[in-house]
Amino acid sequence: MELPKINKRFEVLNKAESNEADMYLYGSIGSGWFADISSKDVKAKLDSITAKIINIHINSPGGDVFESIAIHNLLKNHKATINIHIDGYAASGASVIAMAGDKIIMPKNTMMMIHKAWTIAAGNAKELRKVADDLEKIDTAVIESYTSRFVGERRELEKLLDEETWLTAAECKVLGFCDEIVDEIEIPDEENEQEETSAKEEILNKYIAASLDGKAVAQTTENNHKPKEEKTINNANIIYQFLSSLTRSENN
Repeated sequence: MELPKINKRFEVLNKAESNEADMYLYGSIGSGWFADISSKDVKAKLDSITAKIINIHINSPGGDVFESIAIHNLLKNHKATINIHIDGYAASGASVIAMAGDKIIMPKNTMMMIHKAWTIAAGNAKELRKVADDLEKIDTAVIESYTSRFVGERRELEKLLDEETWLTAAECKVLGFCDEIVDEIEIPDEENEQEETSAKEEILNKYIAASLDGKAVAQTTENNHKPKEEKTINNANIIYQFLSSLTRSENN
């Protein structure tokens, strides 16, 4: 089973009588025939925009890591205020692009996915070892795109990348990858507890607690009932387990 196909869209809409422009990045990132959006294309669009505020709308499975980093840097260095809107999902390199926003906005039903670099390679043992070494260097470059926003420690970020982690809008906000959730609703408690705690849950627990000034999160019931522990923001775990089984069904 594959992830839903994205309706490809790459265009700029200038709002009449406004200092804002909208750019839509819908599709895979790269410069080859297989991709929909390249850094060269994005630069050409940005050069044509005179608006003071640019709203970047993202719905993308990601793609070429270097093209993604280049687009990130183009947005980061642009003189306009950059607002990132995740319209569907921002996976892999698309999440790197999202980190360039002065503000990142996510509807409550959208997601991000972050992971370490991967590739397809062939060769002898020496050549494959070099590929692995090169991937680790690329990972170092990718991590730098997240560090300015991530609220935790570098080793915690690396754990999330190692696990190829899917994050809900609420989880992104806890970790610093999102500034505003639109149409936000209260997240219900989970009925089923998990036996194992993933790196994602451990890190979320830590920074949810920190956001509450270190106070224990609990609800005490009346009439001497036992306190009911509040569940962390882990409602994406079922979705995460499902999507993990579909790993790399798109170009990441």
